[in-house]
Amino acid sequence: MNHTTIEKAPGVSDDSEGLTTDTTNDLNFATGKRPGKEAATLIAMLALAGHAVHQSTCGGYLISKYGYTHHAPDFAALQAFALKLGVTQ
Repeated sequence: MNHTTIEKAPGVSDDSEGLTTDTTNDLNFATGKRPGKEAATLIAMLALAGHAVHQSTCGGYLISKYGYTHHAPDFAALQAFALKLGVTQ
């Protein structure tokens, strides 16, 4: 009976370093404080309430529903408007 051994490919080591899962977060911002995430969340909440939100090229927001529109010049104004509508608390 002839036994053949299967050898590893050249360059493969016996340690199992490649089998670990790396779960470190290498982002420059904490997950909850990424620029844009807060705005995207608020826009999604307004959309769920039936409002269409469009981001303008000048940095403001245009919110519309039922043919009425509101311009928010910045994110703070968008937050205030969402609070006034009862979308956020």
